[in-house]
Amino acid sequence: MKTIEPGATVAVIGASARAAAFSLLRAGRKVVTADLFADADLSRQCPTTRVFSYPEGFATWLAETECDGWLYTGALENHAALVDRLSAAQTLLGHRGDVLRRMRDPLELQAAFSSVGLHFPETIAAAAKQPDSNAWLGKNYNGSGGSGVMTGDATYFQRRVEGVSLSAVYRGDQLLGVTRQLVGEAWAGASEFQYCGSIAPWPLPANAQQQLLRLGKLLYTEFGLTDLYGVDLILDGERLWTIEVNPRYTAAVEIVEQAYGISAFQPTKSHFANASVGKVVLFAKASLVVTAATNNRLLQQAGEIAWPKIADIPATGTEIAIGQPVLTLFAAADSCAAVARRLQLRVAQVERLLW
Repeated sequence: MKTIEPGATVAVIGASARAAAFSLLRAGRKVVTADLFADADLSRQCPTTRVFSYPEGFATWLAETECDGWLYTGALENHAALVDRLSAAQTLLGHRGDVLRRMRDPLELQAAFSSVGLHFPETIAAAAKQPDSNAWLGKNYNGSGGSGVMTGDATYFQRRVEGVSLSAVYRGDQLLGVTRQLVGEAWAGASEFQYCGSIAPWPLPANAQQQLLRLGKLLYTEFGLTDLYGVDLILDGERLWTIEVNPRYTAAVEIVEQAYGISAFQPTKSHFANASVGKVVLFAKASLVVTAATNNRLLQQAGEIAWPKIADIPATGTEIAIGQPVLTLFAAADSCAAVARRLQLRVAQVERLLW
């Protein structure tokens, strides 16, 4: 894993840079960012640029930015050629294009996992067969956070797996932690397959824990995943099914950091969960224009980057349509179930403030 010493400057690019930027700031790095939002809470912590031309706009911005290294967040893993082009000019703190291409090929993943006895849902290319059953989900290679899941035309089809949606965070072959994923929660305004939050630490049966350790070894040795990455999973009883591998900083990382008392960007030996924490992304259930008064009230409640209460706060004047992300809310409690209840209460409170 590539490292940059504390005090060095890291550039963060992607659809949303805030979570990774806060993780880096907590780890003692300096940060500059470019993303699609330039949220108000991020802008007051580090230099922030809003990029309107996605993803090519990042190339222009990075070429003009002084930094000691750079990393990407979602969904730039879908743009391997761009990642390779940028990494030729600046030090990349993450996985290069050759790794990304393999991770975005579910047929290769299926073959590799099946060969060592790890579970991967049956996957077929759309050109080979057009399933007519609700037992299959259509997907494409350009999604992130559930946006690539559909029921109509698709690039490939994957058999549905029922169970608990989880996310495992790794650094190389080291498992850092496991979160429960909130997906398609109506109370958060999310669509059916849309990621909308994480809660940790999530307990696993011993057999599933062993599967995760084997999974990390496989991804490290056979696919070259040596930096930070996440794996989306479904827990079906004691079996873990890998749904997708996200070879970059993921939304679950900051929750794993808080729950396990670690930093994703600093060496970690053995660690144990020390808190039940979670976050939820609120999606707009009605259109919204963020006023100066609303922006100010949200910033007053934001808290510190060590443990925010509200994050991804939109700038004054931001127009948000139905279904678009509004902000992120955090909660802590004495159990994961209590965290989930507290997040629902937080959503109701903030919706009253916004609308």
